[in-house]
Amino acid sequence: MQHVFYDQDADLKSIQGVKVGIVGYGIQGRAQALNLRDSGVDVLIANRDDSYRSTAAQDGFSVQSIEQVAKLADVLLLLIPDQAHQQVYKSQIEPHLRPGRALVVAHGYSLHYKEIKPRSDMDVMLLAPRMPGRPIRDYYLRGSGVPAFVDVVQDATGNAWKTVLALAKGMGFTRPGALQVAIAHETELDLFVEQFLVPTVVKSIQISFEELVSAGYPPLPALMELYASGELGEVLLLAAQVGIFQAFQQNASPTCQFGIATSYPQVLGSDPRSLIHDVIDRVQSGGFVKSLQREGDADYPLTKKLWAQLNSTVLSQTQEEMRKIIHLGEPPDVPAP
Repeated sequence: MQHVFYDQDADLKSIQGVKVGIVGYGIQGRAQALNLRDSGVDVLIANRDDSYRSTAAQDGFSVQSIEQVAKLADVLLLLIPDQAHQQVYKSQIEPHLRPGRALVVAHGYSLHYKEIKPRSDMDVMLLAPRMPGRPIRDYYLRGSGVPAFVDVVQDATGNAWKTVLALAKGMGFTRPGALQVAIAHETELDLFVEQFLVPTVVKSIQISFEELVSAGYPPLPALMELYASGELGEVLLLAAQVGIFQAFQQNASPTCQFGIATSYPQVLGSDPRSLIHDVIDRVQSGGFVKSLQREGDADYPLTKKLWAQLNSTVLSQTQEEMRKIIHLGEPPDVPAP
């Protein structure tokens, strides 16, 4: 059984008097920085000159260059996009790191695929929250927290576990529990979900909408029934607490449950396991790393092409129409690509 760390397993005193540098004030960086500051931690912010830098200044932080924070910080959280780690780390961070410093990543991508190779005189840790920025902040403010994965990759000082668990506590992650997960498993599981489960869900919704409208159903109620009411999202949130099968067994009507039973054997019937194995192979082999680097170097043409196509669909147009007439509150953050 894998180990889970809670509040009683971590001590904020381990990072008292320690300067914690946040590199990247984006979706993860802002939430983690604010939570740490509210927990009494001395936080430094590094960000390039963009809208995130302006947000950090509005939040009361004095924003510095990456090089300055790399010189000053005792613990450095690298929270910029994965494919930027290698260049930024080599040119702006590594030359300024003293022995005994600690490097923390929120996703193991660059470490697992050897995009960056920290020196042997450094602590290297994984602290990977399982939700994006807004829930991290909102749950913390409500006295709760989101779960996280933690791991120590390299313990040069003998204090790596104390440091990463103190950071997890300061961000609220040890309130629900921080699960020890090997960095290789965190990296590959995260990429698998992004490359199989998420596109499967998104494409299923798109195809369902198009076929329903083609069959004569009005777009707005079709969209609301599919996902826009928030009902399915609420059921999935409940599933995180009681289990995916139990959520439907305990909350769906007999009609719904029988409908699931009649179609379940046929859904994704065209050999989805073949696609699953293909995704796992490109994640484990490192093939995805090369394709992501090419995509990023070219300013994401394939990604932009997909979103341009989907943003011009009837589904997207219907979503905009629905937002004008149905008010469900502000949308949550989504994970950074």
